[in-house]
Amino acid sequence: MSSPEPTPALQAIGRDAARLLGQFSPIILSNRAPVEPRSGGQLVSGAGGLVKALTSLANATKASWVSAARTEIERELAASGRSLGSDANADQAFPIFFAPTDPAAYDLHYAVISNPLLWFAHHYLWNIAIEPVVDQSIYKAWFDGYRVINAAIAERALSISRQLPRRPLFLTQDYQLYLAPEHIRSALPDAAMQHFIHVPWPEPRYMKVLPAAMREGIFKGLLANDIIGLQTSLDVHNFLRCCVELMGLRVVEAEGAVLSGGRVVWVRAYPVSIDVDAMRQLGESPAVRELEAEVAVWRPEKLIVRVDRTDPSKNLIRGFLAYERLLEDHPEYQGRVTLWAFLQPSRQDVDAYRQYLELVRSTVARINTRFGNEAWEPTRLDLGEDIHRALAAYRSYDVLLVNPILDGMNLVAKEGPVVNQRSGVLVLSESAGAHEELGTHGVSINPFDVEVTARAIHRALQMSPAERVERSDAINQIVATNDVARWIRHQLEDIRSITPAFRGPFEPEGQSAGRGPGAQRTGRRR
Repeated sequence: MSSPEPTPALQAIGRDAARLLGQFSPIILSNRAPVEPRSGGQLVSGAGGLVKALTSLANATKASWVSAARTEIERELAASGRSLGSDANADQAFPIFFAPTDPAAYDLHYAVISNPLLWFAHHYLWNIAIEPVVDQSIYKAWFDGYRVINAAIAERALSISRQLPRRPLFLTQDYQLYLAPEHIRSALPDAAMQHFIHVPWPEPRYMKVLPAAMREGIFKGLLANDIIGLQTSLDVHNFLRCCVELMGLRVVEAEGAVLSGGRVVWVRAYPVSIDVDAMRQLGESPAVRELEAEVAVWRPEKLIVRVDRTDPSKNLIRGFLAYERLLEDHPEYQGRVTLWAFLQPSRQDVDAYRQYLELVRSTVARINTRFGNEAWEPTRLDLGEDIHRALAAYRSYDVLLVNPILDGMNLVAKEGPVVNQRSGVLVLSESAGAHEELGTHGVSINPFDVEVTARAIHRALQMSPAERVERSDAINQIVATNDVARWIRHQLEDIRSITPAFRGPFEPEGQSAGRGPGAQRTGRRR
């Protein structure tokens, strides 16, 4: 079966990568590989537009990809040193390498430090009156888990870099790998390095929930890069404040620059986005249209949709409580509206996430018992992971509820409007990263305020057709302009123009590279 033709966005990524990265041999580092090998030679591709965008970048540049070995099959590949090569997947023209990991160490790295400790810190989720409790078990997880796995991934990336034809460019992804860049920099001082952080960056006082040794390790790791990419201008501001207040470093906020260890590190905002054409094409597929027809059979007059992971940061409970308030204040909606929550169970190996999912179930059951009857189910809860069903929900909504406590971006706020067929209204948390781009054209809410959220949903349900169309069109135009290709291109342009000049093959440790002519560029990319 032949692969579908690349979309214009993916083609643009390929052209930009070839044009801007000709002097580099890229290596992408991530906690999880874009493809998971299964028994019998089966491959499962990672979900989401970002995986496809980075895969397109890797294909265009013949990059190498390095991830932690998380399964026995991946550990066998890691032990052998073999890659998961392009012959295994027609869509993959680049090798994937796995860093060897001990299962116990990986569990400490992922299930104790990365999630929940770091994730909760980035999203302000700790009830700091009682949590986190940083005790011996946390320190053990940091030293025997997080540090070990970061070092393993860095070492595997370094071993690959020494066999590449051009200057290595290390593109590290997200909060699971904060320590890897310092490990790489100490071995290859002349390497080009960029780290993109997909989660929001908290203010300095909240970062203090992490012990000083841990947060200093995080900042030293990140500041080993040439460029640090974040989602929004607020994230950049918070990061720079942390550099000043927690690390005592000199920053020039107007230029997004930090002076660290005699080097200038650039901190930039690159709001992540989606492949609009890919979303629309998939939305028109027979599988989605069939599911959309099923929705049309059971849906009432008005449909409110939310598509989320069952993560505490997604603020599901307050969303359900706001809907309950709507039904209390406006009994005329009873029997005429349904809230459809299509949720993907998330991180069920972490106690807090299991407990949160149970609270979601019980809250939905209580609302349905209170208001429902044989002919009408006020809240429809579906659990699973199915992109076709999610797109059917997107196409069908009258109101899309996106009310996270805090999100780096939240791509649901971008995906939903570009495929919706009803000029649906976006109700959007002011704490979502997407709010910086889309907030003016959605109905903005404080995610903690149940009363305001209920009134916002009511306003969206009552909005005139003309206003719905105007708001929907404006969001579509913004997302189409600031698509995933632009997200990649802006990063590649900065990598080419502001990384230090390269003087030759790997120079002795302790020598710092001089800055190239692009080093004088100022201002943050927006």
